[in-house]
Amino acid sequence: MHRVRDDAGEWLATKGTDQYRGGLDVAQVHANIDRDFDAHEFVGWQVGGQVVAMLAIIAPEADFWTPEELAEAQTYISRFFVTEHGRGYGTALLGAVEGRARQEGMRWLRLNCWSTNTRLHGYYRAHGYMHVRTCDVPGRPSGALFEKDLSAFSLERR
Repeated sequence: MHRVRDDAGEWLATKGTDQYRGGLDVAQVHANIDRDFDAHEFVGWQVGGQVVAMLAIIAPEADFWTPEELAEAQTYISRFFVTEHGRGYGTALLGAVEGRARQEGMRWLRLNCWSTNTRLHGYYRAHGYMHVRTCDVPGRPSGALFEKDLSAFSLERR
């Protein structure tokens, strides 16, 4: 999982974003990933025996969401990394997680992502997510909140 995160960070560096840059303590980042891996479910997408995309399914983060939003039926994703972009690996993984959330009766698929990465925001919009708001939480470079209404999607497909 650290290789996947590092590969994603190297790719992002070529795209002019400050994501995963700017004074982040890499050792602390990897310790946080280890902590999340121990505490939450990670889901990966493999090609040729190699993990090419992964994400964590965690509890919604109270720093960002209202008590009303936190109480809603949702699957919340975090630590979404893709090693090879433009091949559909991230889209395939998101689709698999979305299908599972729908089967489990979840209303929302939610996430927060890097606040300044507008290309990433566009990616989520292109995949049916709506921007809810952007929160400025001290010490957190993420805070752009996105959600996808799975019940609305299900109705559209009928």
